[in-house]
Amino acid sequence: MIDLARLNSVAAPEFVAALASIFEHSPWVPERVAAARPFASGVALHAAMSDAVMQAGEAMQLALIRAHPELAGRAAIRGDLTEASTSEQCGAGLSACTPGQYQRLQTLNAAYSARFGFPFILAVKGQTPDSVIAALERRVTHEESQERHVALLEICRIARFRLADLVDEPIGAAIIAMADDLARFSETTGSLTCSYLSPAHMDTAARIRDFMLAAGLDVHHDAVGNVVGVLPGGSARQLLTGSHYDTVINAGRYDGRLGIVLPIAVAGALRRAAVRLPFSLQIIAFAEEEGVRFRSTFLGSRAVAGRFDPTVLDTIDAQGMSLREAITAGGQDVADIPAIARDPAQLLGFVEVHIEQGPVLLDAGLPVGVVTSIAGSMRSTVTVEGLSGHAGTVPMPLRRDAAAAAAEIVLAVERRCSADPGLVGTVGKLEVPDGAMNVIPGRCHLSIDIRSGSDAVRDAAEADVSAEMQRIARRRNVTIEQSRVLEAPAIACAARIQDAWEASIRRVTGAPARRLPSGAGHDAMMMANLTDIGMLFVRCGNGGISHNPAETLSADDAAIAAAVFRDFLQHYKVPE
Repeated sequence: MIDLARLNSVAAPEFVAALASIFEHSPWVPERVAAARPFASGVALHAAMSDAVMQAGEAMQLALIRAHPELAGRAAIRGDLTEASTSEQCGAGLSACTPGQYQRLQTLNAAYSARFGFPFILAVKGQTPDSVIAALERRVTHEESQERHVALLEICRIARFRLADLVDEPIGAAIIAMADDLARFSETTGSLTCSYLSPAHMDTAARIRDFMLAAGLDVHHDAVGNVVGVLPGGSARQLLTGSHYDTVINAGRYDGRLGIVLPIAVAGALRRAAVRLPFSLQIIAFAEEEGVRFRSTFLGSRAVAGRFDPTVLDTIDAQGMSLREAITAGGQDVADIPAIARDPAQLLGFVEVHIEQGPVLLDAGLPVGVVTSIAGSMRSTVTVEGLSGHAGTVPMPLRRDAAAAAAEIVLAVERRCSADPGLVGTVGKLEVPDGAMNVIPGRCHLSIDIRSGSDAVRDAAEADVSAEMQRIARRRNVTIEQSRVLEAPAIACAARIQDAWEASIRRVTGAPARRLPSGAGHDAMMMANLTDIGMLFVRCGNGGISHNPAETLSADDAAIAAAVFRDFLQHYKVPE
């Protein structure tokens, strides 16, 4: 492999020569970006070269496409392919097609070439002969301009995979670059919002798949949209890791996603170093945890844990589409969801790497910490019904003001949840439907989220708040309806996994590990129904802020966390 720092510093001809194999027989691509050095990451280098391809003139683009060989074509039979193309086609099984597959490919290749005047291009990493044939059958029907664009995108994907095996870079910078790259896919301009099965969500899943393939993992999607990458090991037993890739509205870029891209980076490093773990490592990018679109949290990890509730398939989003319809429109079959559940007998545990989402590690000056437990959560929606009226004509004592009652509820939550250490309460959503400046609010909607590391403490607080709401209702002559939408128990992390994390932190940093609880919910909560769990927290800056665009993570801390995770994997004991 070639060090990125060296690529950034060598003379332009050496830079071009080093990258000559990335775009087939087309040194003009690295030539066009040599002057843009230094590149902060392999992702940035790839983006620059891809931009050069997409911005080139039509003649240059066609020459690039035509520089590629046919898949399972005559050049492959003669052995005239480049080393990279030979490896890629062999990896997809194209060198061992059945006679029927080979004949079908030849027929389709000829039809495609006759229609477009250039060879069919597909990034075949992770493909099979049958999936290649299916893609060819679909794309041969495209219009010429559409297909030329698709071919160029596939060439850029091929380049991503080749670059990953050629260029070495600091792992912390690579992790940050991957998270930044995923943040490009958003439903909103200028901020990050990625809700379940939106176009941005599906683009994010595709990019995660490419990251996994570039790391050398075996990859598949499941029926709820989880993206699973597998690093085979010395046995069929599995250690699971991962986190979610959906986001809240106007999110930060590391919540959840750090627990996906960091294990991918570590798995790629292990593969390139020819390190074989004594177990299979499965990295699961859970499709949904936040509940933004369908208000059904943990869809991805619930399915893996065997706790998916089929009644949520009839949940409707704001546009009137059901969850069932969204999954079907995404190309999956809801009938396949039960098969996602893992067999506990095959599992060695589940571990999740996550930014802390708080200031404890930051204030302590520590890059990482060991999670002891995950707080239990009780979430409710509340509707207050009063009576709307004219703001100027209804005397104050006669008013049935829904917003005033809601304000009292907010203060009641704050007052009660300030009474016990570790207990927190939040009203995160507060709405006055159809409100106007000169109208007394007749209806108000709000949410209540109460959490604690002790279920008993949380339940007592929730009961006190509910009782206070009824007193408010009587005093203000309004009705208050409360509907519970989530009840998640507090979850303890397995002592043996906590100890293993601490041992790895000591070996990597030379310092003892800080242990701390998590006040936020995580996919590990669902996985605890299936196997032992453990979590590694990573320091975040800006006062520990999260679920916010100001969420930060340093490359140095990402590198330390990656080193701890790698050490953890290499020392993890497989039970007899």
